[in-house]
Amino acid sequence: MAKKEIVWSSLAKLQLQNVLEYYFIRNESPAYSLKLLNEIEDLLETLSYSELIGRLTSNKITRVISMKVYLIFYEINASQIEIVSFWDNRQDIKNRKVK
Repeated sequence: MAKKEIVWSSLAKLQLQNVLEYYFIRNESPAYSLKLLNEIEDLLETLSYSELIGRLTSNKITRVISMKVYLIFYEINASQIEIVSFWDNRQDIKNRKVK
């Protein structure tokens, strides 16, 4: 399978940024945030070649991959994969938004 471009929705970017900033402030160091970002990049590199590794959600369009305590929701288009949400499972599910 050919490699697809990974793009992030503005919501997913904001969610990821909030998680990274939270750990930067909490730990008073960028170390964990950088480690998490590297793990996300590694997973997305795999996803770019194997787009069907995530399971389908109930809407039958969006797929989800779990990574530790995080869920990465994405949708597959003809030429790219769009990350639509980056969710920390420790948050209240009532606040979860996909797109």
